[in-house]
Amino acid sequence: MPRQVTLVCGPPCAGKSTFVTEHAQPGDLVLCVDQFAQQEGSPDAHNHTGHFFGLGQKRFTEACRQVRQIPDVRAWVVRCAPEPKTRRDLAVVVGATKCVVLLPTIQVVGERAKARDDAYEATWAAIRSWYGRYRPAYFDTVITEGI
Repeated sequence: MPRQVTLVCGPPCAGKSTFVTEHAQPGDLVLCVDQFAQQEGSPDAHNHTGHFFGLGQKRFTEACRQVRQIPDVRAWVVRCAPEPKTRRDLAVVVGATKCVVLLPTIQVVGERAKARDDAYEATWAAIRSWYGRYRPAYFDTVITEGI
């Protein structure tokens, strides 16, 4: 099996986890701060408190370093990462072979945030911040439709 590590980025509520679920194959490795925070005991699917986010981030970072060492891995790495430098640096750490940016309109993600029924104001602030900081990069595969 050829090595394939896909970095999936986008704003909160872009559908990153859904995208990975729809494209990952059985046995693929998925690295996501949300999953690690939940494994550490966070009761939330998103917007983790400092303690749980810190633990999840620590485990995520270590897993990212380890995935680079696996020669025949198929992995998906999920992060918001609006800045090109952040995406590039993370791609280097995990040895990404592809960087996908999910880029629905801010209106679409805003509606998804409302539908979540959890911490809308915090999520909306994070969404606005992401779109304000987002910059495209030459190495991105940007998806705007069907997400």
